[in-house]
Amino acid sequence: MKKTLMIYYSLEGNTDFAAKTAAEYGDIDLERLVPVKEPPRSGFGKFFWGGKSVVFSETPPLEPLKHNADDYEDIIIGFPVWAGSYPPAVATYVKEYAFTGKHIRVIACSAGGNADKAVNKLKEKLPGNEFAGVLSLIDPAKDKERSAELIKTFIAAAE
Repeated sequence: MKKTLMIYYSLEGNTDFAAKTAAEYGDIDLERLVPVKEPPRSGFGKFFWGGKSVVFSETPPLEPLKHNADDYEDIIIGFPVWAGSYPPAVATYVKEYAFTGKHIRVIACSAGGNADKAVNKLKEKLPGNEFAGVLSLIDPAKDKERSAELIKTFIAAAE
């Protein structure tokens, strides 16, 4: 089994839950993307800031990283879906640390369950990689048992 890196961003804890659960089922190192300045976590400000940041393709600076994607063949990218896309922290990562020749899977968390648009945008930004699977989770931290089973199956399918 190959060592895997999961690069992820989580604002409300759903993607963090998914990442930590994935690490329980596979040989996965976790790299949480942390913006130097975190966005608002609640209320109107959260939606306004998030939507504006996605629409204007903002790339906020990130705290220093612990892992280098070049050291891994397999990458999982995890994120909450924001305005039909991936969040600005992920945009920063793919802009500043672009990689090629990787086997990529995606875990996307949302309230509606449709991550196709966000994943397609990510594929456009990471050409030269093999996208091998997508797991779209609906509020995984609210139904941890069901979500854990989906994540376990997703991780096992790659082995």
